[in-house]
Amino acid sequence: MIETAAAPDLEAIAAKLAKLQAALASGLPRERCLRRWSEFIRERDGQRCVDCHSRQRLSAHHICRKSFIDGAQFQTGNGITLCSACHREMHRGFNARPDLSLPVDAQGGEKLASMERLYSILTDDAVERGLMRDDFYFLTDELLTSFKRMQGYDSTTYFPGSRIEQAYLILAEGEAGARRALAAANGIPMTDQPLLPGGLYLVVAGEGGETQKGIVIQTYMPRSKSSSV
Repeated sequence: MIETAAAPDLEAIAAKLAKLQAALASGLPRERCLRRWSEFIRERDGQRCVDCHSRQRLSAHHICRKSFIDGAQFQTGNGITLCSACHREMHRGFNARPDLSLPVDAQGGEKLASMERLYSILTDDAVERGLMRDDFYFLTDELLTSFKRMQGYDSTTYFPGSRIEQAYLILAEGEAGARRALAAANGIPMTDQPLLPGGLYLVVAGEGGETQKGIVIQTYMPRSKSSSV
């Protein structure tokens, strides 16, 4: 049976977060901290799968695998509650420790398209339930920078929205190096500015034989912004 989430219990969510923070501050063993992290994620998500809304056999799933970027394992914005069927789908295929000397997702374990989708639906869920807060959905600058570099962007490149929406937008970008190579092969200029969903990249011919220039037209409207308590 598929159910929607009840009104969020902010006190219960905050209590689970406090337990996670206390466990991390006390230096408790990793497994105990992961248990506290999992309890928080499931409480925040209303004890149902954020993808299909089932309440059966739930797990807290790391959107960015902890074996890929170790520092992401306890970040609250890197978790989403999934039922057993949706969780199994996320781990289908390669599920071992990645070889970091290879290109990103060369072994098929990171599933970048799935990561993009999960950050997107988590953003929608947080907005719809009025829960978008920095502490409930936190990702560090370091993790977001890792995503930017993975996609070929400078660490200072701006992406709008809350932190989890930024993660979605970064992963939704075409890999910058591939875009530049394609543009060079076709003799057109390319900007380093992101082309957000729905945006347009126009190439304008210069007058009197002048060099062409590219113009980015952005139409994307952020769905969220983070707020503090």
